Amino acid sequence: MYEFVVLDGTNTFQYDRLTYPTFRPRLRTIKQDHSLVAIGVHFEQTPVGLILAEFLQHESIAEILSVFVVPEHRGQGLGKALLTEMERYLRQHNCSKMHLVYIPNSTTSALEKILHQQEWHSPQPRMLICTGTPDAIEKASWLKLDAIADSNYTMFPWVELTLQERQDILTQQAESGWYPDILSPFKEEAILEPLNSLGLRYQNQVVGWMITHCIAPDTIRYTSLFVKKELQSVGRAIPLLATAINIHVQHRKLHQAVFTVDMNNEPMIKFVQRRLAPYLVSIRQSMQTYKVLQA
Repeated sequence: MYEFVVLDGTNTFQYDRLTYPTFRPRLRTIKQDHSLVAIGVHFEQTPVGLILAEFLQHESIAEILSVFVVPEHRGQGLGKALLTEMERYLRQHNCSKMHLVYIPNSTTSALEKILHQQEWHSPQPRMLICTGTPDAIEKASWLKLDAIADSNYTMFPWVELTLQERQDILTQQAESGWYPDILSPFKEEAILEPLNSLGLRYQNQVVGWMITHCIAPDTIRYTSLFVKKELQSVGRAIPLLATAINIHVQHRKLHQAVFTVDMNNEPMIKFVQRRLAPYLVSIRQSMQTYKVLQA
């Protein structure tokens, strides 16, 4: 008989293998991380499925981070049941909207069938997911464009961001929304890669960043590349990216690279297609969908 349980920190270690490596450290500290929700399902005391969600924006919106059922127990309706259990939990905690992002694979048709049955909105393209190796990417000629001649600009390791600068970024975001939420430099800080996460200052104010994350022992994900809108036309983003990659190239043990690019960022999509694609192993597209939760 299948039983569902909301994980509370005393039983999470049994479910580690049922989610992505990126989320395992958070799962282990779920007792302290009140933004994370995990619901597991077990069969005869053996974990066979897990769904993770994270509260966003004052807990009124939640993002489904992962849904997984072990192959031996698929076809029993557990994926659908896990989504139903999570929706019930989120409704009880006054959540008004659920988001879900996924990368199409062999199980996508089953997932999309469930989403349709549960009245989620039609999935839309969200990100390009590009993978490659530093050994291949270092052959790109544009990596030489890693310097900014204007002395008013300075790059710095993101770990050297001051508390005041952090507060200034957040205050400005609250007042004017100067960067898309998807490019926030403060997401997934538990796995921030200090090696080549960089910031950009202009006249001593932070105006951009290249934030990377360590998503596996040998893999760096290039997550958030952003430069303030009024400075984008003067080519400040590419030196940030080039510098981060050049640092990566010098550390061969980290021999995998993943680049994520917002599908709405047309200049970066064109850059990937023209300048980065020849050196990549694969390019995939993630999808996003959402469901409004009625009171």
